[in-house]
Amino acid sequence: MRFNLDNYETVEARLAKFWEEFPNGQIFTQIHHYDENRVVFKAEVYRDITDPRPVATGFAEEVRDASPVNRTSFVENAETSAIGRCLSNWKYQAKGAPRPSREEMEKVARMNQQPQRLTADTLTKFREACASKGLDAEDVAREAGVDLNSLTDADMPRLRDAFKKLEAAKPAPVAQAQNFVAQVQKVFETAQEDKPVIKDPDAKATQAQVAKVRAMLNSFGHASFTDKTEAAAEILNRPLSKLENITKGEANQIIERLEARAK
Repeated sequence: MRFNLDNYETVEARLAKFWEEFPNGQIFTQIHHYDENRVVFKAEVYRDITDPRPVATGFAEEVRDASPVNRTSFVENAETSAIGRCLSNWKYQAKGAPRPSREEMEKVARMNQQPQRLTADTLTKFREACASKGLDAEDVAREAGVDLNSLTDADMPRLRDAFKKLEAAKPAPVAQAQNFVAQVQKVFETAQEDKPVIKDPDAKATQAQVAKVRAMLNSFGHASFTDKTEAAAEILNRPLSKLENITKGEANQIIERLEARAK
């Protein structure tokens, strides 16, 4: 970081000056743009609550996955920064001090941080979400131009956009059925044309199989990981600590049982 945050005035300090000088003033904020990845706030400052026009305005933008802090507070951070810019656009800026507020420079610091690698749990949930919508996680990643093996927080907005794009472009029912058959053939190596035969049924289930099982269990109302594991254990009639421990043959057994229930 090439700057010292102590050299920048806080929005709180600017607000204190404003309210002291204009106790009947008003600061109005509104969301100018919002989606699950990005928010833009507009702020307006009035000398008096009865004034028809603001004396200054300010805008600020934040991206949800720009940092761990923004993952829970990107809306609040954007609103605070917009107020700070609005006040500095008028006259509330310390003499000789830099124009940006400390909050704005903290945003710069967050953006300069090394991107955080996504956890395995987040990647698993992404694969499950893709499977539940009939999408291939690798296809979504290719569309987004990212590598699933090295995903970071900064990749998530592009990944979400690609997910929405491919979901909206899903084929018609007949083509979907053909695509589903192709996916099944990928997961289950077949020895017969009419009925899939599992190769190495005692081997560990593939990620695609586990994702398929999770998605199907979710569609039957088993929302949590624990619920899914218990439902799978009941079908297999054996203890199971987690879904990743099932075999290829067991994955096929669960899928067939759930498909039969759905009919």
